[in-house]
Amino acid sequence: MRSSSFAVFAAMLLTLMLPTGASAAPEALYEGVVGGARVVVALTEDGGEFFGRYFYRASRLDIDLSGKAEGSAITLQSRTTGDQLRLKRIGANLTGVLTTAKARSLPVSLQPAGTPHGLPADVPPGLSLYERWRLAGLRLAPQQAETIDGRTIRWYREPLSGIRLFRLETGYPAPAMAAINRELARNQWQTVSDWFACTGSDGRPGTEIAEADRPWLGADHMSYAWTASWSCAGNAHPDFATVGHSYDMRTGGELHLDDLLRFGSVPVPAEDGDGWYAYRSNSFAPGVVALLKRHHPQQMAPPGEGAEDECDYADPEVWNFPAWVLSDKGLWLGASFPRVQRACDAPEWAIIPWSALRLPGGERR
Repeated sequence: MRSSSFAVFAAMLLTLMLPTGASAAPEALYEGVVGGARVVVALTEDGGEFFGRYFYRASRLDIDLSGKAEGSAITLQSRTTGDQLRLKRIGANLTGVLTTAKARSLPVSLQPAGTPHGLPADVPPGLSLYERWRLAGLRLAPQQAETIDGRTIRWYREPLSGIRLFRLETGYPAPAMAAINRELARNQWQTVSDWFACTGSDGRPGTEIAEADRPWLGADHMSYAWTASWSCAGNAHPDFATVGHSYDMRTGGELHLDDLLRFGSVPVPAEDGDGWYAYRSNSFAPGVVALLKRHHPQQMAPPGEGAEDECDYADPEVWNFPAWVLSDKGLWLGASFPRVQRACDAPEWAIIPWSALRLPGGERR
């Protein structure tokens, strides 16, 4: 398994495309046609400089834009596709011409975009208006049902991106399954949105892998992981990640790692605050190292003298913010190393048994 954070890569991609300070400028959203094709365009102006992105509603894949304005004229281009846009403001609208990299010219007509219609159910609440337009009209196709340890799930696939994720059908209390299925739908649509946001330097999809593992279905808890790898235009390097999700099947609530592993006699500080980061470095990571040394002494042995490229799993820093999932054996943690040692990430043996966890109620076998 891989570690890191797939959840933030789309936001990082957009940041890399923007000039310093540009994110504070308001975004103007347009919808209209290029030739006969429907498009949605997002533009931000900062001191006469423009940047943004657009997508064809047939494919939904982001195309970057940057350029400048001279009077009422706006000239934009895409570094990934070679498209060039020459637009003029006419009141609130934009009209002009798009010239492709193959010198084909197409008329452009854009007007301010309102609220999109036909949004899927359970889209993530934090999506921008542009991202909501990108998902408008999409639907999930139900696929095969699957039985795991007497419990039934069904997979659903979004056809354009190919992103698929399961829903729970039988085996747990109905209220808990309903709550978790809503979260699963939101996770799936967020991943679909991230897939559309990542365009490679060749103008094609930049996400190589974005798939959910087969879930582990315990008596009281459920866990699964997204695995992803991508190379988005504007990123310095390709990257990969695993993000796990685990739930209490009695309540329908999502579990957090600090619920399972708590070190010290005081409550864990609120997540993402200064105190929490200090706790993760000073208490959590050393505690994880101690547990792993107890349960996996051979794998946790320090590298030999002079072995600079060896994986030092006894270094607490690689366990500050691990990926994690639950399984029959216990809690798997994914170490995260600096880029030059990414091959050391996420050893499959790094499992802390159930007996060492503090999960309320325990896991029934």
